[in-house]
Amino acid sequence: MKQNHVSLRQANKLDRQKRIVANASRLFSSIGYEKTAIELVAERSNVSPATIYNHFENKTGLLLAVLIDEGEGVQQIGKRIIDQRQPHDAHVIYRLLELYVDHPMEFMNKSCWRQALAASIASSNEKFAREYQNVEKKLQNQLIELIHCLYEEQVFVDLVDPQSLGEIMWNNVDQMFTDFISDNGMSLKSLKESIEVQTKALMALALRPT
Repeated sequence: MKQNHVSLRQANKLDRQKRIVANASRLFSSIGYEKTAIELVAERSNVSPATIYNHFENKTGLLLAVLIDEGEGVQQIGKRIIDQRQPHDAHVIYRLLELYVDHPMEFMNKSCWRQALAASIASSNEKFAREYQNVEKKLQNQLIELIHCLYEEQVFVDLVDPQSLGEIMWNNVDQMFTDFISDNGMSLKSLKESIEVQTKALMALALRPT
């Protein structure tokens, strides 16, 4: 009986955290990081500000929690894309890379992402910063594992190192996304076109002739 009570309490806590993160995400996206006060998130989530501080320490921790939630969502979508692919289909790489830049912009604007990236690097909130970096690493590994699978299917020439190819593609997209959120004049469409062009250049060198 006591164990059931603990489980229920834990479930309620997780549900409350998810509600807070969802409301924070909507507010960050609609009014920006600076204008999103902890008190406003608390009001929308029907909890006290103290509850948010207990769960996330501060607004930076809350922002990183939003990023973690988004990253885990991207990972699940990416898994479905990979699971549904046809063997020897290298075009799945383009779909995965597009997901990695498309999905983040569905729920946070450039201003919020600038705050978020700065927080992930310089935050004193080590717990959430570390969790966010782990999510980023999982996404990188997802791409690398896909390229390993394609290599085993002999999609790439023998001289290709699939590990290095995956790391180069990830690092390139990561840097281009950082440049994109730093440039208010750059459109998402332009970013995706640039990623496609540069990825095609890498693929032209790596793909086995058909």
